Amino acid sequence: MSATEGTGTMERPQGARWAAAIPAMMAGACSIGLIFTALTPVLPKLSAQFGGGKVGAEIAGQMVMSVPAIGLILGGIGSGWLIERVGARRLLLASLLLYALCGSAGLWVGDLWALFVSRTLLGFFTACISTSANSFIGEFFDEKGRGRMLSAMTVVGSLLATCAVLMSGWFGEHVGWRAPFAIYLIVPAILFTLAAIGLPAIPIRTSAHGGAGQGVFLRNWPIYLMIGALYVVLMMTSTQISYLLTERGITSPIIQSRVISMAFAWLIVGAIFYGTMQGRIGWAPTYYIGLLSLGLGIGGLGFAPDAWLAGAATALKGFGAGILSPAFIHLVLNRSTPETRGRALGLMTTSMFVGDLANPIVVAPFRAVFGMHGAFISLGSLVLLGAVMAFFTGLGRKAPPAAGQRRVAA
Repeated sequence: MSATEGTGTMERPQGARWAAAIPAMMAGACSIGLIFTALTPVLPKLSAQFGGGKVGAEIAGQMVMSVPAIGLILGGIGSGWLIERVGARRLLLASLLLYALCGSAGLWVGDLWALFVSRTLLGFFTACISTSANSFIGEFFDEKGRGRMLSAMTVVGSLLATCAVLMSGWFGEHVGWRAPFAIYLIVPAILFTLAAIGLPAIPIRTSAHGGAGQGVFLRNWPIYLMIGALYVVLMMTSTQISYLLTERGITSPIIQSRVISMAFAWLIVGAIFYGTMQGRIGWAPTYYIGLLSLGLGIGGLGFAPDAWLAGAATALKGFGAGILSPAFIHLVLNRSTPETRGRALGLMTTSMFVGDLANPIVVAPFRAVFGMHGAFISLGSLVLLGAVMAFFTGLGRKAPPAAGQRRVAA
């Protein structure tokens, strides 16, 4: 095995370069968080702008949030392939530039389909950012260090998402629904600068055997299926909550943004909890706690009669998401070898956003039968049932790291 890949002997950047590299490696969480937060408070206004009747406008607004998942799915598949050919650093830098271009398109496009295309491309480059940035975490940190770094990454991503959703609500009320798209210009410019300064060019080795992508999928398909199903539920506070709150008479973008921001504020607490507890009680018990919090939070939103209780339920959901988000990446990193790391992370990204894209489709029949509140209650109940099943089947208790993954502490 090469000394530059997966041996734990890769020399870290030093001094100021390492200080720049740490936030640059968090680019995946930052870029993904912005996709699903920067526009959430203005979705009703955006929907009204494009018309089509009440139902048609709501679907259009939801799809603006959901179509990036198409790009994320394709990017998850393609990013592993691209890393093996151009390297993680080049892919990260190029993707950050294109992320800024596509993300800010809403500042000037006037056609809904053009917005859909730009949001789809935004998703593709987000997947490339996430896969390449997470590859650096696998490169520079050992198993325990990864848990701490992923926890910190989730905290930073959530802080950024919280700021973005609050800024979006203010811009939506005082400037207009287009203004929040400017957020997509600022953040990638900062991350690009940090990555260019701090991250070295690291060759990502391909597998010595053919069909690496197929082998990674066959080894981990139950994990990818589980992640996809849970991301249908995690997406509820991005695509559905604005409409749930509106049905309750909570129509102010500022009030909605405060309720929604609770998910991202408490995601920070959940991520800190994960970084602290997974090293003490193990991955599986921490994961079960995340499932319980997610189920109770989503179900609780269906019962919440006002903004205060909706905020409390959203906070509980956020706590669960803060645990689950790093847990998914940690599990995949520990089950993949250096040769398959890029492919494994890319397929994980694909599974996440298959779930995201499926959210409006899955929610629609629940909403038709039970109403919007009933849809939240039903999906929350399914997550709680899944948590009980995971506990009794022992999910994650006997999942060892992939061969060759135990490394010297970096």
